[in-house]
Amino acid sequence: MAFTNSGSTVSICITPQNSNVAQAAFVALAYVPIANVGNLGERGANTNIVNYDTWDTNTTLKGKGITNAGDPQLEVAQNLADPGQIALRAAAASRADNYAFKVLRQNGDAQYFRGLVTGPTEPGGRNEDFVLNVFTLALNQIPIDVAATP
Repeated sequence: MAFTNSGSTVSICITPQNSNVAQAAFVALAYVPIANVGNLGERGANTNIVNYDTWDTNTTLKGKGITNAGDPQLEVAQNLADPGQIALRAAAASRADNYAFKVLRQNGDAQYFRGLVTGPTEPGGRNEDFVLNVFTLALNQIPIDVAATP
Protein backbone atom coordinates (compact mmCIF):
# COMPACT_ATOMS: atom_id res chain seq x y z
CA MET A 1 0.00 0.00 0.00
CA ALA A 2 1.25 3.48 -0.84
CA PHE A 3 0.93 6.48 1.46
CA THR A 4 0.92 10.24 1.02
CA ASN A 5 3.00 12.64 3.10
CA SER A 6 -0.14 13.71 4.97
CA GLY A 7 0.21 12.92 8.65
CA SER A 8 4.01 12.57 8.46
CA THR A 9 6.34 14.48 10.77
CA VAL A 10 9.89 15.79 10.42
CA SER A 11 12.05 16.07 13.54
CA ILE A 12 15.60 17.21 14.34
CA CYS A 13 18.06 15.99 16.97
CA ILE A 14 19.61 19.00 18.70
CA THR A 15 22.84 17.13 19.49
CA PRO A 16 25.32 17.33 16.57
CA GLN A 17 26.13 14.04 14.83
CA ASN A 18 29.41 14.63 13.02
CA SER A 19 30.19 11.08 11.94
CA ASN A 20 28.14 8.39 10.23
CA VAL A 21 25.28 7.10 12.36
CA ALA A 22 24.13 3.47 12.29
CA GLN A 23 20.43 2.63 12.16
CA ALA A 24 20.19 1.63 15.84
CA ALA A 25 21.94 4.84 16.90
CA PHE A 26 19.58 6.97 14.75
CA VAL A 27 16.57 5.28 16.36
CA ALA A 28 17.95 5.86 19.87
CA LEU A 29 18.44 9.63 19.44
CA ALA A 30 16.02 12.15 20.97
CA TYR A 31 14.25 14.31 18.37
CA VAL A 32 12.31 17.58 18.47
CA PRO A 33 9.33 17.74 16.04
CA ILE A 34 9.36 20.62 13.55
CA ALA A 35 5.96 22.34 13.21
CA ASN A 36 4.31 23.52 10.00
CA VAL A 37 6.40 21.54 7.50
CA GLY A 38 5.02 22.05 4.02
CA ASN A 39 7.67 20.40 1.88
CA LEU A 40 10.82 18.32 2.18
CA GLY A 41 12.83 18.06 -1.03
CA GLU A 42 14.53 15.26 -2.86
CA ARG A 43 17.07 13.15 -1.00
CA GLY A 44 18.76 9.78 -1.49
CA ALA A 45 21.63 8.21 -3.41
CA ASN A 46 22.49 10.10 -6.59
CA THR A 47 25.66 8.50 -7.93
CA ASN A 48 27.75 10.18 -10.61
CA ILE A 49 28.37 8.19 -13.78
CA VAL A 50 31.96 8.62 -14.92
CA ASN A 51 32.99 7.76 -18.45
CA TYR A 52 36.06 7.49 -20.61
CA ASP A 53 36.51 7.01 -24.33
CA THR A 54 39.34 4.78 -25.58
CA TRP A 55 40.80 4.39 -29.07
CA ASP A 56 40.21 0.66 -29.20
CA THR A 57 36.44 0.62 -28.72
CA ASN A 58 33.39 2.37 -30.10
CA THR A 59 31.57 2.22 -26.76
CA THR A 60 32.29 4.55 -23.87
CA LEU A 61 33.62 2.91 -20.71
CA LYS A 62 31.40 3.76 -17.74
CA GLY A 63 31.67 3.39 -14.01
CA LYS A 64 30.16 4.66 -10.80
CA GLY A 65 31.70 7.69 -9.16
CA ILE A 66 30.96 9.55 -5.95
CA THR A 67 27.46 9.40 -4.49
CA ASN A 68 25.65 12.54 -3.32
CA ALA A 69 23.03 12.02 -0.58
CA GLY A 70 21.18 15.18 -1.60
CA ASP A 71 20.58 18.77 -0.60
CA PRO A 72 16.85 18.79 0.13
CA GLN A 73 15.10 22.01 1.03
CA LEU A 74 12.86 21.92 4.10
CA GLU A 75 10.04 24.45 3.82
CA VAL A 76 8.07 25.53 6.88
CA ALA A 77 5.40 28.11 7.60
CA GLN A 78 7.30 30.38 10.00
CA ASN A 79 6.59 29.89 13.70
CA LEU A 80 9.30 31.62 15.74
CA ALA A 81 8.06 30.02 18.99
CA ASP A 82 8.16 26.40 17.75
CA PRO A 83 10.94 24.37 19.44
CA GLY A 84 11.67 22.48 16.21
CA GLN A 85 12.05 25.66 14.17
CA ILE A 86 14.19 27.17 16.96
CA ALA A 87 16.41 24.06 16.72
CA LEU A 88 16.61 24.45 12.91
CA ARG A 89 17.75 28.07 13.29
CA ALA A 90 20.38 27.05 15.86
CA ALA A 91 21.61 24.26 13.58
CA ALA A 92 21.82 26.72 10.67
CA ALA A 93 23.94 29.06 12.81
CA SER A 94 26.51 26.26 13.29
CA ARG A 95 29.29 26.47 10.70
CA ALA A 96 30.40 22.83 10.78
CA ASP A 97 28.04 20.58 12.71
CA ASN A 98 25.84 17.91 11.16
CA TYR A 99 22.40 17.21 12.62
CA ALA A 100 20.25 14.08 12.49
CA PHE A 101 16.70 14.17 11.15
CA LYS A 102 13.82 11.73 11.33
CA VAL A 103 10.83 11.56 9.00
CA LEU A 104 8.03 9.50 10.54
CA ARG A 105 5.30 8.33 8.17
CA GLN A 106 1.66 7.83 9.18
CA ASN A 107 2.08 4.03 8.88
CA GLY A 108 5.08 4.01 11.26
CA ASP A 109 7.82 3.75 8.61
CA ALA A 110 10.74 6.09 9.31
CA GLN A 111 13.61 7.64 7.41
CA TYR A 112 16.77 8.92 9.07
CA PHE A 113 19.50 11.15 7.64
CA ARG A 114 22.06 13.70 8.78
CA GLY A 115 23.69 16.78 7.35
CA LEU A 116 24.57 20.44 7.60
CA VAL A 117 21.75 22.99 7.89
CA THR A 118 21.73 26.35 6.11
CA GLY A 119 19.21 29.15 5.94
CA PRO A 120 16.60 30.15 6.39
CA THR A 121 15.70 31.97 3.25
CA GLU A 122 12.31 33.61 2.91
CA PRO A 123 10.73 33.21 -0.53
CA GLY A 124 8.37 36.16 -0.05
CA GLY A 125 4.87 35.94 -1.41
CA ARG A 126 1.61 37.74 -1.95
CA ASN A 127 -0.62 39.42 0.62
CA GLU A 128 -2.46 36.23 1.62
CA ASP A 129 0.54 33.87 1.51
CA PHE A 130 2.04 32.38 4.64
CA VAL A 131 5.44 33.66 5.72
CA LEU A 132 7.70 30.77 4.74
CA ASN A 133 11.21 29.82 5.77
CA VAL A 134 13.33 27.48 3.66
CA PHE A 135 16.28 25.58 5.14
CA THR A 136 18.71 23.60 2.99
CA LEU A 137 19.95 20.29 4.41
CA ALA A 138 23.33 19.32 2.93
CA LEU A 139 23.25 15.58 3.59
CA ASN A 140 26.50 13.82 4.43
CA GLN A 141 25.03 10.34 4.80
CA ILE A 142 22.68 8.32 2.60
CA PRO A 143 19.19 8.20 4.18
CA ILE A 144 18.28 5.03 6.06
CA ASP A 145 14.71 3.72 5.65
CA VAL A 146 13.24 1.67 8.51
CA ALA A 147 10.00 -0.26 8.16
CA ALA A 148 7.42 0.00 10.91
CA THR A 149 7.56 -2.81 13.43
CA PRO A 150 4.37 -4.88 13.48
